[in-house]
Amino acid sequence: MKSVFEYFSNSGYTFKAYYFEEDVSCHTCNESLEGSVGYRFTDTRLNDLKRFGLHKTCSKLPISVYIHEHSLCLKEDIIFSEDAPCRICNKPIAGSPAFTCTNPDENVNCQNFYLHKICAELPLQINHHKHNIHPLALFPQPDGHICSVCTRPVKICYACYDCEFNVCVFCAFEQRVLHHEGHKEHTLTLMKKESLFHCDACNEEAKDSSYVCTTCEFWIHKRCAFSPYIIPNPSYHHHPLTLIYSIPDIHRYFKQFCGICGEFVCKSYWVYYCHKCTYFVHMKCSTSTVSMRNKDEADDIDNEPDLLQFPLPSQESMFDLIVTQCAKSQIDLTDEGENSVTMSTAPNDPHIIEKHWSHEIHPLQQLLFTINENDEDDNDDRGVLICNGCIQPITVSYPSYYACIQCCFFLHSFCATKLPQKLPVGASHFHPTHSLLLQKPHKFYYVVPCESCYLVTNGFYYHCETCDINIDIRCAFLPTRIKHKSHKHHSLVQRFSSNSRCSITGSTIRNDMVYACETCSSFQIKKYCIFYPSSAKHKYETHPLTLRYPPFFYEGVFYCEICEERVNNQELLYHCSESEHSFHGYCLSVINNMKLGGSIKVFIADKPHTLALVIKRRTRNKSSYACSQCLQDFFLPDCFLECDGCGILACADCACKLLGEQQANSSRAALY
Repeated sequence: MKSVFEYFSNSGYTFKAYYFEEDVSCHTCNESLEGSVGYRFTDTRLNDLKRFGLHKTCSKLPISVYIHEHSLCLKEDIIFSEDAPCRICNKPIAGSPAFTCTNPDENVNCQNFYLHKICAELPLQINHHKHNIHPLALFPQPDGHICSVCTRPVKICYACYDCEFNVCVFCAFEQRVLHHEGHKEHTLTLMKKESLFHCDACNEEAKDSSYVCTTCEFWIHKRCAFSPYIIPNPSYHHHPLTLIYSIPDIHRYFKQFCGICGEFVCKSYWVYYCHKCTYFVHMKCSTSTVSMRNKDEADDIDNEPDLLQFPLPSQESMFDLIVTQCAKSQIDLTDEGENSVTMSTAPNDPHIIEKHWSHEIHPLQQLLFTINENDEDDNDDRGVLICNGCIQPITVSYPSYYACIQCCFFLHSFCATKLPQKLPVGASHFHPTHSLLLQKPHKFYYVVPCESCYLVTNGFYYHCETCDINIDIRCAFLPTRIKHKSHKHHSLVQRFSSNSRCSITGSTIRNDMVYACETCSSFQIKKYCIFYPSSAKHKYETHPLTLRYPPFFYEGVFYCEICEERVNNQELLYHCSESEHSFHGYCLSVINNMKLGGSIKVFIADKPHTLALVIKRRTRNKSSYACSQCLQDFFLPDCFLECDGCGILACADCACKLLGEQQANSSRAALY
């Protein structure tokens, strides 16, 4: 470190040895020079030839005496307390090389005196545009002094004692003109005075100094202007994040949301981005201390072991849920002294049901489901039987079923004989105030909207005559509280919600039934989301498909193998890690509550047609289909009756007209 003599000798001062006869104070120690030999310094740059003197002994002291009365020692690896501040910039010195006082005395001021290495090496004299009549020197200041530019409290600053002008180190070296990558067209000028404005970088309104483009009125916070270009090791993500100045075009197909707060990310504002993961973070959220480990850890959910775990393992597991929850509902109501759910307890079901309430035109015969060993994997879906009641597959897990082969009408034995015809008051968590009656649509191509999940069904449903609402079989037996893999911290409770967004599909919630976290107010999922199984299959995919929750990190763009539309990594999707294939959940029909394939024979323009119930899905080039009879456009996905021969389409209402029946009068609710 330079001595006082070296510093002033190299700073534009001339000196000479001098015997002081007059009473002059030493510039360093403030003691009198009268009657002693020392050095007299003269500043030749000033018109008034300002002079000062130094004792010979004081001239040999390190220049740090102007900051601290004792010499300082650089410590590279000393462990400081987290809040120990640098005496010059007042920022924490933890993690940085710093100078400390070498005085061995246990003086409190000396023990707490620290300087960043970079602050200790600041020039001891500068010129500043706010005070260009005199140079400013780095000096300590008594308590109560503030920066004349930004009004920050200062302990050590650049000062002119003659004019009582002080400048903190931040104002001393800040850039007045800035060339920034975020606004390459023009230079930005510093507006030092703080003001409240809407920032063109972070999209937030805050009071701060600013950089302004006077040509195009581009206006950003000063702190945004100096935001780091790279966050090398964020606690909340496993890759470095790069500052970008708008969402890349490749990712503008979908709305993007912040990985920390979950709120919308505007396309034209600055944001931190990981291109390997298609991961975005607001500038305001980029300093978050949330860790990936904390986000993945479970909290109090393990204290509720009896809760049902979603998603269910497979699509076939939904029927297990209906059976077990139905039985549990019967036991709970009986224990509470309510009327018992009318559920058969006979050990053996009848072999023939002559007239079942859901299919009175033909008898139903009891059969056992078996798997033919000669069936090939590529045999499409011809071997799959779908129950007309619960719209779930009939499998070897519950092999007993009833069938009308003539009508291709099938019922699980449970759905035919044990499903309660009436749910008494309190049996349904969704609608506990009234009793519910089991019903079915009059025709296989009629659809009934569920008031709980807002999906439609052509299977069995429960109806409240008082409120005139319908609840499908799945929703009727869902528990009030569950645990879900997408939110490991806490359990989720069933309730209504509005004016928000589903946390795993991104869809808008408008007075919908959701499963929501009572602790994390921002986390809630639409009710139909719990119907997605954790694993699914596709006839052209040899590997199992795994349900992935947002955000699903990947680099680049993925397309659904079925509809060939883009797949959004911030929504639910199915993905195969082996083949790198992705699928929309609705394209796989894993939550479909419609039994397809039933047919009717009609005449259209005096020509016979056989129309079968199908689902038409959205494709890249097709978002709607028109009914060939009424010419009304229906947005996809939606159900139609289609002629397998010529492809002609008819909506349900027009199918009724073609058959000479009363119109279906069904609500056009969502399929998925």
